Amino acid sequence: MTNEAAAALTKVAAPARKQKRFMKASGSLGGRWMVRLAGLWVALLCAAPGLAADTATARRPNIVFVLIDDAGFSDFGSYGSEIATPVIDTLAKEGVRFSNFHTASTCEASRVMLQSGVDNHRAGAGTLLPVIAANQKGKPGYEGHLSDNVHSLGQLMRDAGYATYYTGKWNIGDGVERSPGARGWDRYMSLEQTGADNYEAKVYTPLYADARWWEDGKAAVLPPDFYSSRHYVDKMIQFIDEGRASGKPFMSIVAFQAVHSPHQAPKADVDKYVTRYEAGWTKIRAERYARQVALGLMPADLPLPQAPFRRDWDKLSVDDKRLMAKKMAVYAGMLDSTDQQIGRLREHLRQIGQLDNTVFIVMSDNGADPYDLSQVNFAFKAWYHMHYALDYDSLGAKGAYSHYGQEWAEVSNTPFAYFKGTSSEGGMRVPFIVSWPRRLQGGRILDAFTYATDFLPTVLDIAGVPLPGDEYKGKRLLRPTGMSLLPYMEGKAPAVHPPAEVIGYEGTGSQVLYRGDYKLKRDGAPWGDGSWRLFKVAADPTESTDLASSEPERVRQLLAEVEAFNQRNGVVLPEAGYNPLKALLANNWTVLLDQMKELVIAGLLVLAGLTYLIVRLLRRRRTSQQA
Repeated sequence: MTNEAAAALTKVAAPARKQKRFMKASGSLGGRWMVRLAGLWVALLCAAPGLAADTATARRPNIVFVLIDDAGFSDFGSYGSEIATPVIDTLAKEGVRFSNFHTASTCEASRVMLQSGVDNHRAGAGTLLPVIAANQKGKPGYEGHLSDNVHSLGQLMRDAGYATYYTGKWNIGDGVERSPGARGWDRYMSLEQTGADNYEAKVYTPLYADARWWEDGKAAVLPPDFYSSRHYVDKMIQFIDEGRASGKPFMSIVAFQAVHSPHQAPKADVDKYVTRYEAGWTKIRAERYARQVALGLMPADLPLPQAPFRRDWDKLSVDDKRLMAKKMAVYAGMLDSTDQQIGRLREHLRQIGQLDNTVFIVMSDNGADPYDLSQVNFAFKAWYHMHYALDYDSLGAKGAYSHYGQEWAEVSNTPFAYFKGTSSEGGMRVPFIVSWPRRLQGGRILDAFTYATDFLPTVLDIAGVPLPGDEYKGKRLLRPTGMSLLPYMEGKAPAVHPPAEVIGYEGTGSQVLYRGDYKLKRDGAPWGDGSWRLFKVAADPTESTDLASSEPERVRQLLAEVEAFNQRNGVVLPEAGYNPLKALLANNWTVLLDQMKELVIAGLLVLAGLTYLIVRLLRRRRTSQQA
């Protein structure tokens, strides 16, 4: 019984106690028993609704979903990392770890699937909007925001009696009219775009005119000491505390900017790792894989793939080694700092008596990011030199930009191939942890194939909320297609998806289809040539042996399934020759020019001056020749 219910019971029973004392004074034994029974009956009648509601609330757990941005499969200590993530590792020890959980390979697509339970094309994020192909613009399913035709996790949980709170990166709707508040979140403080600076209201790349945060229906004002990971937890604690009087259980999402670029972290956290990575990426990757084998996450003797364009650490100059080791130290410090903030939230829940009734879910939205945008082309290089410090001493600090690059991203994705934005396991297989000590046996590693669309049904199942159909409040909506993981986590089901089920994904021209033990995939530029490849991924998770030529009939069958998937979900494949890095500049050159107008004007003035001087020199030469 809560304090509020006990107080209500005491208040209701007070008149009966007064009458009991009166009857005792009159010496009537029968009267005393009659008053006692009557008082108890009245108290129970009056308090019963509140007591029933309180009992129901106690049975419904709070849920905290922690979404890390761009973390690779091996970045948590419980998945093989040397980075200190003791809070996440405690959740893994108390809960279950998934070794075969998949998302989309880009953030927008993953986030709409997590919120809706349906394929990203049907949910409004058919591709990453900044790199959308010309032939996809304006097409259904490519709106770049959570579709009005799908369910929303926030709305479903709120309608089921939960208080709903959201802090952090949203990235699935522009403007306050498509912020979390429009999709069922009671309280929110959200970053509108795909990323931003972690210390100030500043864009991190020339894709947007400005960085925007929204808070409870209005533009948010960042505090002078803003640091993204700390601030999002500050706000979540505030929302939880201010909502306690309602007596409702809460559903909260903390969607950190970490470890999306720019990599920035408090100096004390970076300093912990400043010499840790001097051994180089090859050695660190081997160490992580050895720990994964020891943990039971991965089988022994897997070949570790190597992506194109990878540099040999031993051939780098002394200065380059020092710089790259510092960049990885900043990345590690950023994740370390974020883990500390998760710990602060857990400690607060402990202090207010809510921790034991709270389920924690932790995951990354996709694989690690290899794209250092400060090096993508000349225009972007110039922009970063104008807007950020890039020198060694500044890395990680306010006003500095850092990204750890392709080779360290391969380390993050150990043992898998490739990265974010590809159809390889390195782009799509991510850490996924569920901690519910009251219900789930902890310390287990679960290896069944699972997918991002399974998240919403799982959360609803944990909360005791029925899975919605295709009609909700008089409107036709697309019903979730995923499966609840709860029966599997409890040991009541041997798997999540039947072997014959087909699960597909497409984004930025990369496409994959899973069925049973097999995976058919293809990638375009910059990492692939568009050819279809077949892997028995259950036995070959690092995709080392392409079976396409030896099993042509299986390829033919799966290609037919790919075509059916495309038709069913409204997939519009990018035009021939599409390259997302080239599309990045093509789609955003107006923003780039606007943010570099001072440099452009200065350049034009210099060019005009040089032209004037050249013309004058030519005229003088002509005049002297004529003389």
